[in-house]
Amino acid sequence: MHSTACGVGASATNLSTLQSSITISPGPAATGAGAGAAADAHKMVHHSNEDAMNKIPLKSAGGLDSDEEKNGGELMQDTAAAEEARREQMRVKVLAWMKKLTIVLICFIGIALISYVIISLCFSDWPKSNRNSTTTTTTTTTTTTEATITTAATATEIALATDIANSSAPPATATTIAPPATATKFSTTTSTTTTTTTTSTTPLPTTTTTTSRTESNPSPTLKTFHLTDEQQHEAADADADTDAATESVGNLNLASTPAEDALPNVAASTSATTAEPPAWLADQIRIDTSEHFESVLGVYQHGAVSSDNLECSKIGSGILQKNGSAVDAAIAALLCNGLLTLQSMGLGGGHLMNVYDRKAQLATAIDAREVAPYEATEEMFAKDPESSNKGPLSIAVPGEAMGYHVAHQKFGRLPWAELVAPSLELCEKGYHVSQHMERALKFQWPLIKEHEQYETYRNAQTGSHHTAGTVVKPPKNLCKTYKLLAENGPMDLYNGTLAKLLAEDLKDVGSIIIPDDLESYEADVINSITMHLGEDTLYVIPPVSSGSVVAHALSILQGYNFTKQDLATEELRARTIHRFAEALKFAFAQRPELGDVHFIDTRELVSRLNSVDFGEQNRAKINDSHVLPDAQAYGANSAPKDDPYGTSNLVVLAPNGDAVSVTSSINQYFGSGLIGPRTGIVLNNGMNDFSVENNFFGLPQSAANKIEPHKRAMSSQSPVLLADKAGDMRLVIGAAGGSRIIPAVVEVVANVLWFGEDLRRAIDAPRFYHQLLPDVLEYEEGGFPEMVLQLLAKRGHTLKPISRIKGSVVTAISRNATAIYANADYRKRGGVAGF
Repeated sequence: MHSTACGVGASATNLSTLQSSITISPGPAATGAGAGAAADAHKMVHHSNEDAMNKIPLKSAGGLDSDEEKNGGELMQDTAAAEEARREQMRVKVLAWMKKLTIVLICFIGIALISYVIISLCFSDWPKSNRNSTTTTTTTTTTTTEATITTAATATEIALATDIANSSAPPATATTIAPPATATKFSTTTSTTTTTTTTSTTPLPTTTTTTSRTESNPSPTLKTFHLTDEQQHEAADADADTDAATESVGNLNLASTPAEDALPNVAASTSATTAEPPAWLADQIRIDTSEHFESVLGVYQHGAVSSDNLECSKIGSGILQKNGSAVDAAIAALLCNGLLTLQSMGLGGGHLMNVYDRKAQLATAIDAREVAPYEATEEMFAKDPESSNKGPLSIAVPGEAMGYHVAHQKFGRLPWAELVAPSLELCEKGYHVSQHMERALKFQWPLIKEHEQYETYRNAQTGSHHTAGTVVKPPKNLCKTYKLLAENGPMDLYNGTLAKLLAEDLKDVGSIIIPDDLESYEADVINSITMHLGEDTLYVIPPVSSGSVVAHALSILQGYNFTKQDLATEELRARTIHRFAEALKFAFAQRPELGDVHFIDTRELVSRLNSVDFGEQNRAKINDSHVLPDAQAYGANSAPKDDPYGTSNLVVLAPNGDAVSVTSSINQYFGSGLIGPRTGIVLNNGMNDFSVENNFFGLPQSAANKIEPHKRAMSSQSPVLLADKAGDMRLVIGAAGGSRIIPAVVEVVANVLWFGEDLRRAIDAPRFYHQLLPDVLEYEEGGFPEMVLQLLAKRGHTLKPISRIKGSVVTAISRNATAIYANADYRKRGGVAGF
């Protein structure tokens, strides 16, 4: 309508102009001509008007006057708008089709993945739980959700994650405290699709009676327990409270404390932190201070590290990714733990390292344990036995750094300084106090609080120690020592600048260690001992390690040909635990006869302990119905030495198949309680590991473990390697926790090899401990049904409940044809890393 009106208006103007331009003569002759001309003009204008009416939409604006140009521009704008609208409609239609196509594609992929998961679960060897409800969803996103395990989104790993989630249900136990419902998330991410498997665990009903096991769920062990909020406030002295409130019923001790041991409550420090929290420590805060901590199962493709601290595991993994060797990664992670877990290990202690060379299919042992000073004597603690436990006389000559030197010289690949560099960064940035460090600080605060170097752990407002989650820096002089160590190498601690500083420190605190002790110290490098375990080969370190004790217990037990069926009922489970306890007794009976091979010939005994025949002989002596009458019946001739608990274990598996298991210690928490004022090194109390003249077991002292100058004390440390018949590492394992190390390693190995458990369930399982003397079967409270305990008491066992956080702490890595699995024990809240 608008265009037509504009056209008509333009034609009328032309008509008026044309008419006014014609001159008409006044004469008669001209009248006809003028009339004709007017008529012709009118006709031309009319015809022009019709043409304009017909041609306006196609007319060019080039020849129009101002009015025509204006009106024609408006017309073109309307036309462009219509064209844009048509294009927009086309885009909407295209997007709609693309969306439909994407949905169809996603549905197709989702169906394929779900089918693969179902097929994998049906044909997988992993144990499955009937308690969980698993839902798998697929969405188009590039955001990775918070997860326990994050890997590449392949169908195989999604199936693995689903199976791991299915194993997280806690067992039913005779307890009045119901575990809370938990939800564990596993997510995998690619650039376009995120697949999330969410497992919800239904809480068990509260009960005061024992829940029997049925064959539909024949594996009652190896569960993760969750604690209630009330229990979080009870654990500082949980073990002491348990002992005080225990009443004896025959041989079965029933504790009146809650069945579920609480982990210590985590309270943020009320004082200003020593350093600003680095952003890269955020994960450690979340993991270390959570109320319901669960161990983390890492699933990797190339290599992995498991240790007592997540950040140290990350450092070890980073070294592997730089093409460092397994030993390089172990040393870097140990140096880190020497800062972040200095309550348990460090340069002032010693270690035992088991190294596997995949290419040579050979394991090498490095013994860098502490030795007695030259001035040490057998009677030095006769007048004051407590002086072997703390103070200057308890300090043995440290071997930690020498072990690093020997290992790096033989197996290292990266420059030494690169192994120390990550720890120097921690010195600058600081780190978070862990739950375990908080417990150790609380336990030993009266002993260490007056030392200036420990001021970094003091809360300025309360005057007491810092709590978990507080950001601190290591003792400043310890960081200076690390700088010298990076510049001069580990030998500097024995014959260089650091050796002089350490010797002065030792003299100032009253130690009998002299410079000659440091200069003459040597770490032993020997072949590891081998024993066949089925088709696999077990590698253990010779004495002073207790690896042969572990080997003998496993040698006895393998003849029972255990399967999951041996845990199917309470009676079968009690019989299985009884057999394990009896095998451990036979193994521990031989331990006092072992010692430093430089001072006592133990070759014949070690050979027997690692023989299948000797294992069969002792297995034949085990009575399934009752314990034997006394320690001598198990072969004990000497009294054992109970080990303390300040220890740390670390395991590494490298991409080339090499592996390391290393146990490091300063003996008890914070060692002797003394710290070098110049070096900042926490000094061990390794002299406490030697046997003493008097004991309360009624057996003579072991001559094999008496004090002699530059002799190593016997240790429970047992870093173990297990290779399959092809020579590939199947299990890399070790533990911390004094005498409980041996039962812990035996039980986890058995759980993996014979009971078919995945690594996380194998380590998280509630444990039991026996070391022959004292004749007590310890069990982690809340982990065993009352009926099982009664059946054990009926067989003659004296039972004692202990807190789970008092148990041995295991770190391990396993491997199969599918992947590498790493786990760190929840009992110490360690961490794993890999790639």
